[in-house]
Amino acid sequence: MSQPALILYNRLSKHPTDDELDVLDQVAIVKKALKELGYPVTTGQVDLNLQKTLDQIKKINPCFIFNLVETLINRGEFVYFPAAIYHSLNIPFSGSPLIPLFFAANKVRAKIEMKRLGVPTPPWFEMDALHLLDAGKKYILKPIWEEGSLGLDEDSVFDGKDKEFIQNIANKSKEYYFVEEFVEGREFNISILAGPKGPEVLPFAEMNFIDFPEGKPKIMGYTAKWKEESFEYLNTRRTFEIEGLSRPVYKKMVSICKKCWNRLGLKGYVRLDFRIDLQGNPYVIDINANPCLSESGGFMAASGRAGLTARDVVRRIVENAFS
Repeated sequence: MSQPALILYNRLSKHPTDDELDVLDQVAIVKKALKELGYPVTTGQVDLNLQKTLDQIKKINPCFIFNLVETLINRGEFVYFPAAIYHSLNIPFSGSPLIPLFFAANKVRAKIEMKRLGVPTPPWFEMDALHLLDAGKKYILKPIWEEGSLGLDEDSVFDGKDKEFIQNIANKSKEYYFVEEFVEGREFNISILAGPKGPEVLPFAEMNFIDFPEGKPKIMGYTAKWKEESFEYLNTRRTFEIEGLSRPVYKKMVSICKKCWNRLGLKGYVRLDFRIDLQGNPYVIDINANPCLSESGGFMAASGRAGLTARDVVRRIVENAFS
């Protein structure tokens, strides 16, 4: 095989945080798997100098690109720019195509699409509609573009009757923030991997919030994901030993996963985050196209639970890039 596989990932900032550095683990895992599959491999970094990226790709002339770009200059709204370059060059690349990647990256657009398709997602409000908030409900302020729970933590959760909090966030841009109704209940991460017979829904993972005091929001925020010395990190645990989930709800969630994959044009590998309310109703709170592939991440954990190695996962993603 003369043409190499090209792994592209985002150039890190001068003082990268743990959520940025995580991409290096992914590069190592994918590189090792591709070599095991018989591909010559080269790697490259991407920043906002897109002409440089274009020239780099043309010079290497890869057979396909494994796209591990998560942000550019640590800004989530640029995540689909590299995919636009791959698309324009007609080079197969891993993960979701350009348009689905854009919709998944923009959380409001994703929710609009889910609502159009009849996929249950919590009600939401743009920042110029905060006067519509219900004083009897709880809400969460979310960034529109960021992944890895950046900008999301327990202090983002508030009561609809908290006039001071609402007044403080009222001037935030509707281009970067929105408010979503907070779903009290259980949280699940469900990974989906391309397979020979279509999307395969991998074993469900539930996030358990252990010994959280009364009133402390149970969310998988930035602190719980990245700050290893924090209470949230130490007391939030992923489990595949799911208890008390009825068969109808399980089947409904599987159906929702496949519907999102098929109707939104997702490919390769995806993770859907769900909350199940106290009445047992599941809601999709996030669609993650091209989720993290590090060993500590939920996608690889679910893949391992299904008996798949990193090599198996990468092989399926690459095969789906050519389909």
